[in-house]
Amino acid sequence: MAIDRLMYPWLHAIAQGADWLGTDEFHGVSAVGGALWETWLGFVAANGGLGHYTSRLKGGKDQSTIAFNEIAVAHFLATKCGMRVLGWQPSGAPNTRGEFLVGPDSTRPIFVEVKTPRWQAEIARADDGHPRLKMPKYVGVETRSTNPWASVEHAVEKAHRQMPDNIPTLLVIIDDLFVSLADWAGLVQDIGLYTPKSGLKPEGGPFADNRYDRLGAVGVLKVVADIPFRAVAYRFSLFENTHARPTAAFPPEIAGGWPRYNCSGRVA
Repeated sequence: MAIDRLMYPWLHAIAQGADWLGTDEFHGVSAVGGALWETWLGFVAANGGLGHYTSRLKGGKDQSTIAFNEIAVAHFLATKCGMRVLGWQPSGAPNTRGEFLVGPDSTRPIFVEVKTPRWQAEIARADDGHPRLKMPKYVGVETRSTNPWASVEHAVEKAHRQMPDNIPTLLVIIDDLFVSLADWAGLVQDIGLYTPKSGLKPEGGPFADNRYDRLGAVGVLKVVADIPFRAVAYRFSLFENTHARPTAAFPPEIAGGWPRYNCSGRVA
């Protein structure tokens, strides 16, 4: 697979010796895909983070996809939410690090962690030896049940372990599930995060109490590339944790204009 050095200089440089080159259709460089990845790479380079990501971007297809997703989130927060990247790999809870710090200025940093739930996990939760795990994501016509709120709960549980307790915190989920979480917004809100405690679910959702009080909010992001028209659109929703400790709470003035929810429903 050849990548045009003049059209995509950053992507061409990253692709040299990359383990993923030619191994997956996701990495076939289309008119939109190549331009989008080039934009993300140029962004992370301009903001001082390319060295941090280079080895992962050159890794296997799963590793590089997750790295691209993290950069995509940083680019989105900076270009569509009015924030700046303030640092890469910030210290979180003891012996942990996050993806990056963002904020409207250097005096108001927000700690960001990114998680990428994969479609394989949806199958493995039911049967980790299922033969479907050895197949590509899409195999033609297929019918299956899905449990998107379990992916949300798992992402929150993992991210919370990394969160500091002295600044606002945000988990952004940019998934690779069979049906994107961005297409299940109602379920993410009602079941994935805010389910009340009950006999059927004694612990309730992650935001039903203060178990995850170091996590200020969860954002769900989907990047939609329209190849025929060479357009890129973003779908984003923000879900506040009303039980977050005051130091971790996500600032109400940040990310205005995007749908925002709490346990009472949509608030913006």
